Amino acid sequence: MEKPYSKFIGFKDHKVGLYDIKTFVEDWGSEPRKGIKEKRCSIVNLKGERVLQITIPKGTESNGGSFWRLPFPKDLMKATFEYDIMFGHNFDFVRGGKLPGLGGGTSKGFGGTPEEYKNGFSARLMWREMDFNKGGALKKPLTREMNKLKELINLKAPKEKILDQLNIVRNELIKFEWYCRDLVKEPHKAFLVQYMYYPDRKSDRFGDNFTYKYKNKKVIVEPDKWYTIKMHIELSKHPQKKDTLLAWVNGKKVLSEKLNLRKKKSYGINQVMFSLFFGGNDETWHTKKDEKVYFRKFVINGK
Repeated sequence: MEKPYSKFIGFKDHKVGLYDIKTFVEDWGSEPRKGIKEKRCSIVNLKGERVLQITIPKGTESNGGSFWRLPFPKDLMKATFEYDIMFGHNFDFVRGGKLPGLGGGTSKGFGGTPEEYKNGFSARLMWREMDFNKGGALKKPLTREMNKLKELINLKAPKEKILDQLNIVRNELIKFEWYCRDLVKEPHKAFLVQYMYYPDRKSDRFGDNFTYKYKNKKVIVEPDKWYTIKMHIELSKHPQKKDTLLAWVNGKKVLSEKLNLRKKKSYGINQVMFSLFFGGNDETWHTKKDEKVYFRKFVINGK
């Protein structure tokens, strides 16, 4: 019988100061992609315990993030990943941002080719401050009228018709902007979603969102509070059966999904994908000030 895989990363024995590359590699078994060399990551004393503090600079999205991977020594068929996280004092969640999760195969979370997305998955988290489902519904009339405008332009319709349709688009845009005011939540509260890239995802551009809920209510996070996030993925050995994705926050089950995380059985769960950044891909996601996020421990178990 193969020995199960187990990994614990804690910081109580680390020295206070910058999280140096040597210590990082000993912890994670890989070279950092971003965050360590930029001196955004430090070990600090916080309320009597030693934790990892990551600073996200003001005015940034993904360019202000910290990224790295913890590669597993072998592909796993089932894995549980758990970590403690706290958002810093007066944290402004803006529109949303990415948090760590598990990956398999080519594990693309952005960029890449269509073929790479067919041969991998990523199961990170996002915090979101705006209700994206309601936002998408409100955007539909604007999208519809924009498509009509494009059609008129392509058909070289009379100028008067194009101008009339342009006015309709402008009015829909004004309504959309007006309605969006009601979508913005309290800046110091956000809700959690599982943000998934996998072969069957609905969008060609973005990941699918699975909202964390407990007793049919969204799971809300706030600054200055510790949250224990745990996810579990179990891959099916049979092509006709779906894979299992479960999640808990502070011990309460908040997600249970059956998904096809792999079309081919040539890969398994092979890494932790550490992502921490605001975004999104435009200035509406940018941090309003320097923000800090704290991690107390990371635990991985699988086989």
